[in-house]
Amino acid sequence: MDTSILWHPGPLIDDVEITQVRELAAAAERADGVAPLSEQPLLNLREADDDVVHLLSWWRGDLAGYAQVDRRGPVPSAELVVRPEHRRHGLGFHLLASATARAQERRDVVPTDGQHDARRDDDRAALHVWAHGDLPAARALAARSGFVPVRELLVLARPLGGPDEHPFPDVPPDLRLRTFVPGADDAAWVRANARAFAHHPEQGRLTVADLRARVDEDWFDAAGLYLLEDTGSVSGGTAGPDGAVVGFVWTKIPTGTAPDPAVSGGPTEPPAEGEIYVVGVDPDAQGRGLGTLLTAVGLAHLARARVREAVLYVDGDNAPAVRTYERAGFVRRTADVQYAAAPRADRPTGR
Repeated sequence: MDTSILWHPGPLIDDVEITQVRELAAAAERADGVAPLSEQPLLNLREADDDVVHLLSWWRGDLAGYAQVDRRGPVPSAELVVRPEHRRHGLGFHLLASATARAQERRDVVPTDGQHDARRDDDRAALHVWAHGDLPAARALAARSGFVPVRELLVLARPLGGPDEHPFPDVPPDLRLRTFVPGADDAAWVRANARAFAHHPEQGRLTVADLRARVDEDWFDAAGLYLLEDTGSVSGGTAGPDGAVVGFVWTKIPTGTAPDPAVSGGPTEPPAEGEIYVVGVDPDAQGRGLGTLLTAVGLAHLARARVREAVLYVDGDNAPAVRTYERAGFVRRTADVQYAAAPRADRPTGR
């Protein structure tokens, strides 16, 4: 098949093109059982930033393949998807090669400290690519392209009972638990998130604009985002409206799965799945069991919504967080794997 690939910096041209990308991703999810594009690339479809690049391949009027390169972070990242009926013709290989080339075209940034940026000399750091579910086809594509695993994001899950089985935990008297107020708490949440995830390559660099993009999503519910405040003095804490924000837990119930309180005349189907979207604890407040407390708050909120199963994502090498979630009853369901080009000496030859 023709593997010509068109590409352009963001945003996508119009709503029609955005719908085509989303439909392609939905077709792949139906075939594979896992979504090929995560939340951030979908939000990026409308991102007016030249460092977000879209790559599209068409076949007889259908969008056969799509890839996105985000060059805004310390290391460019990409995600890609090929329509099921157009697989096994080399399109994924060509999309990945083109994405690699687009990543290497990232705009040069002059270091403010005058230090040399080694990334300009080493194409091994040029692109990291996510494979959701780490399916066999993704592993084969990575091997053919000379990519190796560099990061694992675990998907953990546990069944939930009703609210009686997951009550809201008692909060120590020096702490206050309250729900997020959009607008009033935006800056405080972003600061708290940046402190909690200072070393995280994606979560730690979220801005107020990134937060508001999620607030604008139809799944967002302010009642599912809880702030934990220290009513005393906390060194290094983040000042919020009512105290120092020392932690938070954000839950997410996908659109269309939550019972509609406006519907009467019989029971509604409980949501099949809800997510503990993110749990963050200020580094100065760690060691007080706040991660365990906030996880329990998230489970209690999802149980109140009658969610049947809770899921969450956590880096495989984050041993303290993994232990916290395992103690809360979570077990591994699957994993997303990030790949990067192997060192030159380890790359396959004869391609």
